[in-house]
Amino acid sequence: MSEHQGFHLSVALNGAGSHPAAPSRPFTPDAYARLVRGAEAGLLDFVTVEDGPGRLDSALLLALAAHVTERIGLVPLGPTTGDPAAWATRIATLDHLSAGRAGVRPRATTSNPEHAQLLTVLGTPEGDRRVAELFARAGAFLTEATAAWASVPSPQGRPPLALLAHATVPYRLAAAHGDVVFVTPQDTAGLVAVRKEVESLREEAGRAPGAVRVFADVNVVLGDSQEAADARLAGLEEAAGEPFTSDAAVFAGAPEGLADLLQEWFLDGGADGFRLRPAVLPDDLDAIVAGLVPVLQRRGLFRTGYTARTLRGHLALAAV
Repeated sequence: MSEHQGFHLSVALNGAGSHPAAPSRPFTPDAYARLVRGAEAGLLDFVTVEDGPGRLDSALLLALAAHVTERIGLVPLGPTTGDPAAWATRIATLDHLSAGRAGVRPRATTSNPEHAQLLTVLGTPEGDRRVAELFARAGAFLTEATAAWASVPSPQGRPPLALLAHATVPYRLAAAHGDVVFVTPQDTAGLVAVRKEVESLREEAGRAPGAVRVFADVNVVLGDSQEAADARLAGLEEAAGEPFTSDAAVFAGAPEGLADLLQEWFLDGGADGFRLRPAVLPDDLDAIVAGLVPVLQRRGLFRTGYTARTLRGHLALAAV
């Protein structure tokens, strides 16, 4: 199949996995490199990596990965604080190190005192006003940052922006500035509604059809059978002392069942792609690569080889 038939597939490599009870392992450069190389072996479009207090810098981790991979896209977190030009330089550096495979996940961010104040008024008119201001500032930041990229030519034109969004205000930011938006529906009907809203906001922002790729996030707990996956999830929940809940849907089952879900959300829900969140690393990543990807390939839903060398190329995004 060609590079752009079927849907796109990415994976979140965050900590020990998306489940709170995922067993943590000591960090080593080799172990991290194996994760990204494993995702590349599965022909995935890109990986995303989070960071924050007490965690390693995601852009530096992916700079390491750039030297041990050749095709897969590399998308670190990029909080919209500080100097937009310095932010742009950080991502442009990764883009050059990876020969055009970098993207970035901007996150609208506040200072700790402002965040604490915002939490006290969420759900009120004052809270709505402050959230709107926060995302307006993030939009202005991204306008400055992307303008700064013009002075540092990218191997791919411009690194793609991939934003996580859960509601209208962040959807609007993603529709105006993003190339990819990660959304968190719980079912097909929810995905259809989100897709419709994002497309309306994209049109409102004056951007061309197809400018924004809609990716649905899904937490995955995989097993050789439904029973095996259910047992794994039960063990994780027992270790955590509570059921597994998330902003995104949780799937537990065999790779064939996950393929069924993704196929439905692609054909009936309008998803352009998916970001899978492995519950436990590397276990569920290995199951995605060895179990899910071959099923999708047999169904003609996913590539059987890379044909592009940049992240924009993998995503079939227009040149900028």
